[in-house]
Amino acid sequence: MKIILVDDDRMALDGISRMLHWDRFNGQLMGCATSGDEAVALLEEHHPDVVISDIRMPGMDGLDLARYLYEHCPNTRMILISGHGEFEYAQRALQYQVTDYILKPITRAKLNSLEDRLAAINAELTADVPPWYACDEALRTQVSQALHKGDMAAMGELLISNDVFRSLSDRRDVLGIQLLNYLFLYQEELGKDRASLDAMRQKAMEEYWKLTTQQERLAYLAAQYYDLMEYAENRKSEYANPIVSYCLQAIQDNYSDSNFNISNLADTLHLSLSYLSTVFKNATGQNISNYLSARRLERAQALLRDASIPIKDVCFSSGYDDPRYFAKFFKKHTGMTPSEFRNLYAGCPSTASGEAAP
Repeated sequence: MKIILVDDDRMALDGISRMLHWDRFNGQLMGCATSGDEAVALLEEHHPDVVISDIRMPGMDGLDLARYLYEHCPNTRMILISGHGEFEYAQRALQYQVTDYILKPITRAKLNSLEDRLAAINAELTADVPPWYACDEALRTQVSQALHKGDMAAMGELLISNDVFRSLSDRRDVLGIQLLNYLFLYQEELGKDRASLDAMRQKAMEEYWKLTTQQERLAYLAAQYYDLMEYAENRKSEYANPIVSYCLQAIQDNYSDSNFNISNLADTLHLSLSYLSTVFKNATGQNISNYLSARRLERAQALLRDASIPIKDVCFSSGYDDPRYFAKFFKKHTGMTPSEFRNLYAGCPSTASGEAAP
């Protein structure tokens, strides 16, 4: 069972890693992180089964990390370490399906209890389960593709497949809950209010658990998905044009600012980066990141034609904060270094309309 530890206190990390009896729960330490951002990098590299994290950390804290796991790694369990005054704060993580809590100070007795919990999780993970339980990413990709394409036929084939249908009778029914979660994650991509979605998700979970037969659960999931896909189709044109127009204008206004990026743009619009990229590409035929890079490259080429502007200033005025990265990017896309381009083209009229030195 793969585990990562997260705490901004390196001594705490070292203490927990040394004091746990890893053989007792078949554990393997895949790495330690001192921040939520470092933890995300480890998650993407190792795909651990369990994350044990302190709740209070600068930047991306344990609650943020719990939400990330809930949205991106639903098969990864999370155990939070919290102080006495943080328990009410930690309870907010219940909506992200946190497995358990360890209350500070951490004693040998509490570590024994943690080992018991980890042993139980290991037993669950090694039990014989349907294939979809181990292929969550494949399922999520399939659902996401069907939703974004509005392909009701593909969604219907998925829901009536033998693997899905069999799992709906399981008393744990992990797959049915995953399908409901994907449904609400997609609605968040569509820009729906998070507080409203959390309430709707809770209601849907309660309704779903009251259903006792495979047929009832399948019908419930199908109705939820088809209603959402119909809603998304009806709103597609209403959302797409304003979104793309806003993006084009925002890029035009801000591409020379090194702090401006596509992730910030998606956050401003309250959309996921993947959904924003899909809408932009469907409307323009271009990748939004490539479009931003092209605008910055045009700006750099225009400024380099003016030999009075230092190349370092060209870098900063084109939306880059690292001259070495700028030089590498420029050569990759033009076949020349900025200096070589300047030597060849300095004094020539700019082909980038509207571009001029600041």
